[in-house]
Amino acid sequence: MFKVSIILACYNVDAFIEDAFESIVRQSAFAQFEVIPVNDGSPDRTWEIIQEYQKRYPDNFFPISFDQGSGGPGRPRNAGLERATGEYVIFMDPDDRIYKDGYSTLLKAMEKHQSDVVIATRYGVKEKADGKNPVWVDWMADPPYVNQNSYEVKLDLLSQRPVILKTIYRRDLIDRYGLRFLESVSSSEDEIFDKKYLLLSEKITKINDVVYLYTVARTGSITSKIRIKVYEDLVPIFKGLDDSLSVYFNDAIVSYRVAALLRTFYLPKLLLLDPGLTDRALELCRDACEAFGFDRLLQTANATDKRIIELLRDRSYSQLMLFFMNHRTGAANRRNRVQAKKLKEMERRPVKLALKASSLVGLSRKAVKEKGGLGKLWTTRIRKNLAGAPNGYWIFMDRREKASDNGEALYRYVRDNRIHDKIAFIIRRDSPDYARLVADGFNVVAYNSLEHWRLHYNSEYFFASHVDDVIIKPWASFGATDGKPRYKLVFLQHGIIRSDLSGWLGAKTYQLFCASAKREYDGLINNVRYNVGPDQVKLTGLARHDLLEAKDGDYVLVSPTWRSFLSDATEAEFRDSEFFRNWHRLIHDSRVSEAMTGAGVRLKLVLHSSISQFAHCFDEDEHVEVVRYSDVTSFAELLSSARTLVTDYSTISFDVLYLRRPVIYYTFPELQKHSTNAGADLSLYGELGTRVEEHEAAVAALVAAAGDGFRSAEDKVRAADDFFAYGDRQNRKRIIDAVLEGSAK
Repeated sequence: MFKVSIILACYNVDAFIEDAFESIVRQSAFAQFEVIPVNDGSPDRTWEIIQEYQKRYPDNFFPISFDQGSGGPGRPRNAGLERATGEYVIFMDPDDRIYKDGYSTLLKAMEKHQSDVVIATRYGVKEKADGKNPVWVDWMADPPYVNQNSYEVKLDLLSQRPVILKTIYRRDLIDRYGLRFLESVSSSEDEIFDKKYLLLSEKITKINDVVYLYTVARTGSITSKIRIKVYEDLVPIFKGLDDSLSVYFNDAIVSYRVAALLRTFYLPKLLLLDPGLTDRALELCRDACEAFGFDRLLQTANATDKRIIELLRDRSYSQLMLFFMNHRTGAANRRNRVQAKKLKEMERRPVKLALKASSLVGLSRKAVKEKGGLGKLWTTRIRKNLAGAPNGYWIFMDRREKASDNGEALYRYVRDNRIHDKIAFIIRRDSPDYARLVADGFNVVAYNSLEHWRLHYNSEYFFASHVDDVIIKPWASFGATDGKPRYKLVFLQHGIIRSDLSGWLGAKTYQLFCASAKREYDGLINNVRYNVGPDQVKLTGLARHDLLEAKDGDYVLVSPTWRSFLSDATEAEFRDSEFFRNWHRLIHDSRVSEAMTGAGVRLKLVLHSSISQFAHCFDEDEHVEVVRYSDVTSFAELLSSARTLVTDYSTISFDVLYLRRPVIYYTFPELQKHSTNAGADLSLYGELGTRVEEHEAAVAALVAAAGDGFRSAEDKVRAADDFFAYGDRQNRKRIIDAVLEGSAK
């Protein structure tokens, strides 16, 4: 019996198929391969060439031929499966080629690990091109894995395009579940087969070896010329995806993938369709969505997909295409940047641990700026300084220049309860909090010092309230981009997520991802772009919430969040911004001042750290106090004593809601869009607090709050009770318990 059956569905590929066959016969394991090319009624010389190779290699080639074409690869692939005798199966397209000894590599990995499936990597190349200058590089796992069956691995595979052409499958598993390709469709049959197989597999292996050369948009292929049948097939395709994905995932995940396929494959292909058929194709897309269920599709956590589905549902096709093209342009630019970086990394692979001279020059310049913190490093190699044995430390950190967040709160809990004896807190030496923490007995290590890097890189756990690269891998900005640190990342969060941050947070790898509300938890689990599952995401609550205590302070806190476009603005630009004009007008409205005076309180304005340099632009008087971000000693105290909070999108609103204090969300319309409110759940703001958009309404809300003695309405208290997972001030214990439970596995 052969080890591997290689099945090729062949239609009109006489210009390419010899190259495909030659790449097969050159494999070192060719003697263990049976090749099953299935001619699907090709009118060109495809069948003639197949017969020539059968004569040349009669012990390995076992062709099949249909008189009539099938309209898609499903039927010929199924015929190949019926004929296959190999222990394993590989599917290959006849216009592609195996890269080097790629299929032998797949077989060796399968035999070595005894997996259900082994997935490799491929290059996208132009017609007839070799792999020296690929157009793109396929997905690689970081790190590769062997015989995995976790939710996280399967969630990651769900977000990838079909892996069928770079993968080796176990035939008995295919037969056990009766898996076959849809024969009635001309596209996506590979994704339906592939996803169902992967979700039923218990031992999944991913290697990063390149084994395949995928021909990009060859002349005459389905990717270069689209027929209306592609859209006529959508109803069975959506049903097939539903059947495949539902064996493992819930409705929200299934809907995400179906909607994503529409966005990433079928809508882009409209541009390759005869323009006269576009309206018909869009109507077919709508019919398929209606058959699947608009309500189900709208469960997707992707805001772009939701808007596409809504526009399809409403038959707003012109608006849909404008929206889609705007999205596509932005996505293409991001993809190109990522691909350029990936290709550059591939070029560096042979010397990936070396630092170039230019990097050392840049490093030395940065080291000098650090005023001695890294001064020694310019004469030596970074990797050498990071190298070391595991040190067993638990490292805690908030911002580089500021503590008083979840990192500090959890450090105190671990220290005071003597949970772990090797702990350290990281912060800049020039931060006012550095001396405060030292005086409080913290083991403080200066951020970006050599001690910090060595301790951090080799630590056991890194507990962080922020996960920007300058926090979780500070050495990267100094040129040390290679090597993987030893620590496991515990993301404590800076607040409760209320919008889609998956594009940022989904690029990290977490040991634990803390959530504080069931809605937040569901949003993380049901959005595949976060790349996390139940093993990582745990409902624990925020560490800093344990330190909150409702007090009757003498101020109303006003604290809007940041605007990315204002971070580097000039003072003149800031003063001319919508942000400044709206907030300055509100805090100095005479009606607000009168109401606050009557209630015996003042307004206390605290700006986000990224725009706190403009605090001096806001006038102070007896009614308004402006507090610099750097001067806030304790945010727990600041929030605990606030009678009410006025904000726009800041996550600190949930801290105040946690105390069951009123929150006013002033979300005035803005001409200049910004990331801080992208995907924000405005209905949630109205449910938990009072949301207003106009100045007069904001004034009225503040006056009313003062008139009510800053007491939350009963319905708002009940809504907060339902929203937060816990209110017992045991969040820090739950976080540590989750960490210790995970380490015991």
